[in-house]
Amino acid sequence: MKFDVVPMISINEIVFGMKREEIRAILGNATEFYKFEDDEVATDDFGFCHVFYDTKDRCEAIEIFNESEVYINDKLIFPTDFNVALDAVEDFEQDDDGLISYANSIGIYAPDEEMESILIGKKGYYDDEN
Repeated sequence: MKFDVVPMISINEIVFGMKREEIRAILGNATEFYKFEDDEVATDDFGFCHVFYDTKDRCEAIEIFNESEVYINDKLIFPTDFNVALDAVEDFEQDDDGLISYANSIGIYAPDEEMESILIGKKGYYDDEN
């Protein structure tokens, strides 16, 4: 599956802030689960991605797995190698688990520099981690 991202705004026809039922109408059936032990709100698993919601059931982030392709401004940023991603998103910083852009709310999970998933969030999604 191909995803076109407008950082902090949208992924394909999904706009951050959409309600859970709107996301499911676009992506299909989901399985709910709690990704982390302390999560207050269930995450939707669509197989190729996980969608995270706030306490009002509005989309705040989407994690996409490496069976899909993610583009920003027609540039493939996932899955690819670090240099290509770093060229496409200039403020990416390397951390222990991959790449992160606080300004664009994008994180690539890549243990051992092998890209496994990319998370795109609403504006400020990573503010608590910075």
